[in-house]
Amino acid sequence: MTDSLSTLSAGLFTPALGEAFIFRNLNGSTLTVTLVRCDQYPRATMPGSARTAFGLIFTCSADAVGDYGGGHGVLSHPTLGEFGPLYVERILPVGFPLGTASYQAAFS
Repeated sequence: MTDSLSTLSAGLFTPALGEAFIFRNLNGSTLTVTLVRCDQYPRATMPGSARTAFGLIFTCSADAVGDYGGGHGVLSHPTLGEFGPLYVERILPVGFPLGTASYQAAFS
């Protein structure tokens, strides 16, 4: 697991677009998702911050969600490793096909 979420950046995740990640929340529920967007938000970056604010959008089939409700947990990837604890929230799947569930993690 990463020592500090403040060391993460969009540049770390951009090469993993289209790849599978796993969310594991605090009660042990897991969900396999695909990273579909990695956007930087320079105007939302805190003054003096060492990194530019960014957000990650993940998707999966809404049928696969089961009892995974989002919240605090760990994000893992086969080559990038584990990150957390962090907060992931289910969001509206705007711009995605019917039957898609979307989740977002934001880093300021």
